[in-house]
Formats: sequence, structure tokens, C-alpha cells
Amino acid sequence: MLIIKLLTGLAFVGSVAWFIATPDYEPAIVSITSFSALIAILFGEKRAKRRATQSQFVAENAIGIQAGGNVKVGNIHVNRDSRDAE
Repeated sequence: MLIIKLLTGLAFVGSVAWFIATPDYEPAIVSITSFSALIAILFGEKRAKRRATQSQFVAENAIGIQAGGNVKVGNIHVNRDSRDAE
């Protein structure tokens, strides 16, 4: 992830330098786009870290299902001898 941050930062710095050297609409668009990408990568990493801190407590003889998105649960059969869901 560090490499992506560095490359995005370098792209932003390069596009700003390009805009300063030749002020035109094309380097302006590239500057705005690279700045947007830099902001997105910083906020996206924080969001991924928040999702990674999930925890779950399940009582004995219970089944717990945890996922980061939508979960569809069908028929779950538990073999009581092994305590594993099938």
C-alpha cells in the first residue's frame, strides 16, 4: 500500500509541476484527478482498517456467522458430536 501512496503522490507533484510549466486545461485535469486519487487512497485505507477490526462472541451450542457484507444463510446443519457446522 505504501508503493501506491508514493506513486500517487509523485503523480500529483508531477502534474502540478506540469501545470505550472504549461498552464492549460489538460494538466489541470490531471492535477485534479491525481489529487482525487491521493485523497481516495488515504480514506480508503482508513475504511479498510475499520472493517478489519470485527469481533464476535458466540455462546456454546450456537452458530455465529460474520462477514463484511451481505450474508445469506440457508439450511445449516450441525453435527453435535463434532461441534462443526456442515
